[in-house]
Amino acid sequence: MGTRHSTSLADALFSRTQQRVLGVLYGDPERSFFASEIFRRAGSGRGAVQRELQRLTASGLARVTRIGNQKHYQANRDSPVFSELRSIVLKTSGLAEPLRKALRPLGGKIDLAIIYGSVARGEDRPQSDVDVLVIGPVSTIMAQAAFKPVARAHNRKINANAVTEADLISQLDAGSAFWRDVLTGPLIKLKGEIPDEVARRLRGGAKRRVPAKGRRSARHS
Repeated sequence: MGTRHSTSLADALFSRTQQRVLGVLYGDPERSFFASEIFRRAGSGRGAVQRELQRLTASGLARVTRIGNQKHYQANRDSPVFSELRSIVLKTSGLAEPLRKALRPLGGKIDLAIIYGSVARGEDRPQSDVDVLVIGPVSTIMAQAAFKPVARAHNRKINANAVTEADLISQLDAGSAFWRDVLTGPLIKLKGEIPDEVARRLRGGAKRRVPAKGRRSARHS
């Protein structure tokens, strides 16, 4: 029997204020933020947020510039640990943890949920969509609705794709290069594991013969 963890990775690594401030700065490193915007988005006390911003700038993890009477803060890409810290933030408090929480109401309906695409590769920009694949008996509309508050809070467009395991297997058997590339490329796992039958196909294992109807659909799509 596996051990159940009551403490999240984010809580184990960072204080709540650190999670929220890093989530703002490293969740969107191309942008600079007014201090007042960070106070609002972090949702913590101004004093605690200000102290965290001072620590981040003193350590070189963040930059601060003054524009008029306002200070602007931004993640420092020149920091020697920028890539590692951004990866950790994205997998915990930046985007992954809010998305995990958003999926909780869907409960046992989800076999696997992952972030893929430019965000998982670490190549995203502020205008990039956050691509999420959900495997299970839920609709894309349901997944999009669950992620809507996260999209609004982070000012990011979340592009959810929901498929059943059977549909995904059918597409892989029909030779879908897209889903094979997605599932074998960089991923940020939100929930669950790749189903066994899907994993077998990705490893090049036994493949089922595609039903005639499926072949006709693939040919005419």
